Amino acid sequence: MALIFAESNRGSTLTQNKAQELLDELEEQFHGIQSKISKAKDSYLASHHKDYEKAQAGFQRTRKKLDEAREKVAGDAAKFGKKGTNAARNQLKKTRAAAVLLREALAAAKDIMTTAQEKLDTAKPFEKKLAARRKALAAFEKDWDRKQKAAEKAKAARARKRKAAAKKSKTEAKKATVSIPA
Repeated sequence: MALIFAESNRGSTLTQNKAQELLDELEEQFHGIQSKISKAKDSYLASHHKDYEKAQAGFQRTRKKLDEAREKVAGDAAKFGKKGTNAARNQLKKTRAAAVLLREALAAAKDIMTTAQEKLDTAKPFEKKLAARRKALAAFEKDWDRKQKAAEKAKAARARKRKAAAKKSKTEAKKATVSIPA
């Protein structure tokens, strides 16, 4: 009777140890998944920040060109206003047209920069984070299924061994009772 109680306690301890090992493994995998998610988020934000900085640099270059063109137009207007010739008027029209084109380019660059900023500020990082989570979770579930199948196979193998051992001990006990003459 005491032997059976000791056996049941040992089985309970083994089960608790396996449960604790499984829990530790799950926690380790969870922390791994979380670190993957944070790395994906950081790289995603960095790439959008680079896009924003690139658009901002383009905007500043175009704005500088526009400012230079404005100064040139003002200087040309003053210079050609005094001359009053047809060539001077034509040159002034060309300069103004160039300023208009630069203004339009500046507006387009500003739109690009605004769009890049909006992308940086919107929920895009959150969507990327969710995609990374889905991917990590799929890998975890695949690994979990593989481990569960291995555990089930091991459990079935142990059951077969117990059954074979019980059958063997039963046949040995039968032989022992038959060979003892009374």
